[in-house]
Amino acid sequence: MSGADHYEVLNVERTATAAEIKTAYRKLVRQVHPDQGGNAALFRLVQEAWNTLSDPAKRASYDRLLAGQSTTTTREPGPQPAPDPQPEPEPTWTWSTDQPWSSASSSSSQQAEQPEQPRTSGERVQPVDAGPIHASPSFGRWRTSALIALTAFCALVIWILVTIGYNGFWDVVFGIGTAAMIVVAMPPHWSRRLPLGGLFKTLGVLTAAFFLLALILTFNPFADSGASTVSRILLGAVVAGLVVVRILTGRWSKAHALDLAIDRTATYEFNLWGRPGEPLLDDALAAPISAYDVLLQRRTANLLDPVVGALPAAKLVHGAQLGAVAVDHMLLNGHRVALIVSLVGPPGAYSLDAYGSLVFNGQPIDSPVPALESAVAAWSGRLRTAEVRGFLIVHPTVDGQGGIMTQAGSEAAVTCVSARSADRELLNWLEPEGNVVDRRLLYDVLRRAPYGLT
Repeated sequence: MSGADHYEVLNVERTATAAEIKTAYRKLVRQVHPDQGGNAALFRLVQEAWNTLSDPAKRASYDRLLAGQSTTTTREPGPQPAPDPQPEPEPTWTWSTDQPWSSASSSSSQQAEQPEQPRTSGERVQPVDAGPIHASPSFGRWRTSALIALTAFCALVIWILVTIGYNGFWDVVFGIGTAAMIVVAMPPHWSRRLPLGGLFKTLGVLTAAFFLLALILTFNPFADSGASTVSRILLGAVVAGLVVVRILTGRWSKAHALDLAIDRTATYEFNLWGRPGEPLLDDALAAPISAYDVLLQRRTANLLDPVVGALPAAKLVHGAQLGAVAVDHMLLNGHRVALIVSLVGPPGAYSLDAYGSLVFNGQPIDSPVPALESAVAAWSGRLRTAEVRGFLIVHPTVDGQGGIMTQAGSEAAVTCVSARSADRELLNWLEPEGNVVDRRLLYDVLRRAPYGLT
């Protein structure tokens, strides 16, 4: 059997029907065919998977082989933990093939005595009963207050235009300039649609400046302006009203742009953006992804599905980019953001040392941890209102195989977790945020950060 799981290659469950396998093959082969600009190595893996799973006899033999490899006590070739004759267990650590290497005071250690049970493809973490989803900022924010203020200001300007007398050219210019102040007060997403909107805005700003200057001159103690109290109140109301209304309509316009970009459907119904093994944006900044990494990212994506299902407000973004910095997977819930990468390794103890390097059975090894730490730092600087943490998921060489230990409970920028406990670890970290979607964070991740916009 080749190293790649045929079911993972086609992205189907092991219980998939022949029709589901055929549909998945047809869909995938069009994407990876070399004549369509696809990956030749991945195309060969897809063909090999189809040749095996489309034949009932070959599939039955392959399923028996998978079942034998997932239950055998032999291990894949690779560095093995050195045997330790009858060691005394450390008082603060417990061992379990199903649980991460964890502190005895943590909740996971409570389950250390349970026998290892193979995880089936249908297992899911329990959904969180957190009530309805709340989107922040809410839809239509500032609209009501902005419309009320804009209506009152327009009524004031129209009253001025009706009551003044037009006795010459400058009176007409003054009237046009006063009317143009309405264009200045409009929300930008309205005024941009007006013909000659820029010209009217300029004229309205100049008229407002003239009103402000006239108001200042009426309070000049060294000159007799002859302005009445009513005139002063009127000038002050126009200038102050324009400033207040423009602030409100400007905020409404920003909220309106967010409503268009991340609408109700995307907030309440869409939980997934991008595809595992592909960059979020198909541009020159994205580095090519090998066929092996594509399969690994799909394997990790299957672990993340239960987390998204358990947290209704959680959003999963594959291939999220911050300029040229890309990360395999990103999970958002409220103001917490998890950046996720993964690797495959033999059974043993995995942990992070004081310098952030990955250690396997006490020996440092090459890993994606440095790149993940850089991504955490970059996204933390970008998403200033969010708490960002990295998660390194360690998969066994054979799906369902035990024997991988990881150190849990780290407060560092990156946490190392095993594939068997990844969903629980992610759920425990994201769950305290509740059932809230921060649309500004999601908008930044999907629309602004990939292009390097500020």
